[in-house]
Amino acid sequence: MAKEKKAKKIEKVEKEFVIGLAQAYNIPRPRRAEKTIFLIKKFMFKHFRATKENVLISNAVNEFLWKNGREHTPRKIEVKVIFIEGKVNVFLKGEKTKLPKEEKKKELTKIEKKIEEVKEKKNMTDTEKEAEAEKEKKKDEKKLAEKAAEKSAIKRG
Repeated sequence: MAKEKKAKKIEKVEKEFVIGLAQAYNIPRPRRAEKTIFLIKKFMFKHFRATKENVLISNAVNEFLWKNGREHTPRKIEVKVIFIEGKVNVFLKGEKTKLPKEEKKKELTKIEKKIEEVKEKKNMTDTEKEAEAEKEKKKDEKKLAEKAAEKSAIKRG
């Protein structure tokens, strides 16, 4: 019988690389900075099989590549790479790593919350409904007070 291969879950992998960017000097000067970014993404595909849409390059790496202009890019760069669930995040070696947050489904949660509120209001007693109405009034008053404070602060300068 053939052995079944179990899929491994790779949660988080951190590695450090030195990426050679000398190939960028084989193309015309004005396009070298763009070529270096392409070379970084190509390197990440080679090592992690991540498509270029799944490679996220930090601003510090981008600024390092562009610091001498688009024509005089560095020949190599030391990076720290974090691979999480098919996405590759590229940072400079000494840079603090702050991973981007996942996008939340805002529309669905808003709709679900409204549905739950309607169901709760149907099941509530009269005293609970009155208490909730008072809470909503207090929230509205707070919002109005904050808006008034902002307007007066703007007028003061």
